[in-house]
Amino acid sequence: MRSRRTLAIILAAGLLGSGSAFAAAAQLPAEHHQGGVAFLTGGIGKDEAKAFESAEKRFPLALEFVDRVGKRDEFLAGTRVEVKDPHGKTVLSTVADGPFLLARLPSGRYAVAATYDSKTMTRHVVVDGKAGHPIVFEWKAKA
Repeated sequence: MRSRRTLAIILAAGLLGSGSAFAAAAQLPAEHHQGGVAFLTGGIGKDEAKAFESAEKRFPLALEFVDRVGKRDEFLAGTRVEVKDPHGKTVLSTVADGPFLLARLPSGRYAVAATYDSKTMTRHVVVDGKAGHPIVFEWKAKA
């Protein structure tokens, strides 16, 4: 699983280091649909990460995935995400293409499970149709 994080870091470094070719603001990737849920994932590279951060206020569920390495956070890609309603029904099951996942969910209570490097964290969230604060899932790198 470390290879996914390494790949994300290499891709991000390549995009950041490519200069003016990526100077224009990155656009968000296309929305995906699963059942009644629209979502998008990504955020690799400085411009795309900024685009996701700006778009967070337009989505009722905003997730971020990071790995704590020493005193700094590194963005992750390849995090498995499962969102379940109060009845245990899965309403979204996907793998994030980058450190951000934005979703349009109906108002309600949900359990959000994020798995990276075989470690799963679960957060219980209330979606009220308004944009909330991003929910950050943070793993700690192995020493």
